[in-house]
Amino acid sequence: MSNNGTFYIDSATELKAFCDELLKDTWIGVDTEFMRERTYYSEPCLVQLSTDTGIACVDVLAIKDITPLKELLCRQDIVKLMHSCSQDLEIFHLLFNAIPPNIFDTQVAAAFTGRGDQISYAALVEDICRVTLHKAHTRARWCNRPLSQDEIHYAEDDVRYLPALYEVLAEDLEKTGHRAWFDEEMQGLSNTSVHAINEKNAWQRINALKQMTGRPLAAAKALAGWRESRAQARNKPKSWILADKVLIQIAYALPETLNELAAIEGISEGFVKHQGQRVLSIVRDSADHNESEQATRPGRPDAREKALKKELAGILDKVAGSLNIPASILATRRDLTALIHGDSELPVLKGWRAEVVGNKLLKHLHEMNS
Repeated sequence: MSNNGTFYIDSATELKAFCDELLKDTWIGVDTEFMRERTYYSEPCLVQLSTDTGIACVDVLAIKDITPLKELLCRQDIVKLMHSCSQDLEIFHLLFNAIPPNIFDTQVAAAFTGRGDQISYAALVEDICRVTLHKAHTRARWCNRPLSQDEIHYAEDDVRYLPALYEVLAEDLEKTGHRAWFDEEMQGLSNTSVHAINEKNAWQRINALKQMTGRPLAAAKALAGWRESRAQARNKPKSWILADKVLIQIAYALPETLNELAAIEGISEGFVKHQGQRVLSIVRDSADHNESEQATRPGRPDAREKALKKELAGILDKVAGSLNIPASILATRRDLTALIHGDSELPVLKGWRAEVVGNKLLKHLHEMNS
């Protein structure tokens, strides 16, 4: 550890002592640093914590037993202050096989209080705290040891201002009357299934597949599942196994021979030699799983669909403007297309979004179709 309210923790004893001290707190600022260049799974390197006690950088590469950290962050009665927390939650799911509850995401809160969609931490700190953060170590290799003092200070800054942001944003959420909506958003973050990618749901991470149907979609789903399993087993990036673009080309081409597979752009000789037969088998088996009824975005939009989408977008923008929140918080343009095509499982048709705008969109859609 060091002095002046900042600590670098690289032993189990220090970690337990610090975490025990924090159990009495009502909030903790949290961030992570990790590496994910040559692996499938992110490599957690550092967990930063800010509290009234001070700021700590926990070296999770050096400490084998991080149980005290898990017990601290998984307490329901402590608010975890984070910014744009999705990747951090993936790290915690990897470390703990659990998602810390009771999260306050300052990026989401900023959107609900009229500060724009997807605002960066640095921009929010400058807006609220009038502090300009340096970006010198955005590409630091956090797995290297020892870390420089500049790198440690940069990591500390990532949690240093979270308490001040929390104080202002929590007050503004109450003033705008949007706190209940924000809380509903935060509750959805604790769903661990969101972070568990497997053979069955891997295809959902490839946006282009949402435009496919029939046999190519069946082949693409199967190929995505095979690629996911292989990437996990080898702990290598998915793109190293098979790039999205090439996967989609295979699905559309439906090759039956190694020569046909080799003719597809982006397929290497080595891939054909080592994985060709397996890929052909996957494509062949996909014939039994035609997905003709599961297309989510058929064809190019015609003039009527374009006009209808424009009308729905107008309603969406008007409601968002009256609430002083980004329209994308309510629904995306892609959601509007899916809505026109009859998708009833969209976020805009559930919870607070349905009450605010979803039901209005549906009503207008029904009137136009009647």
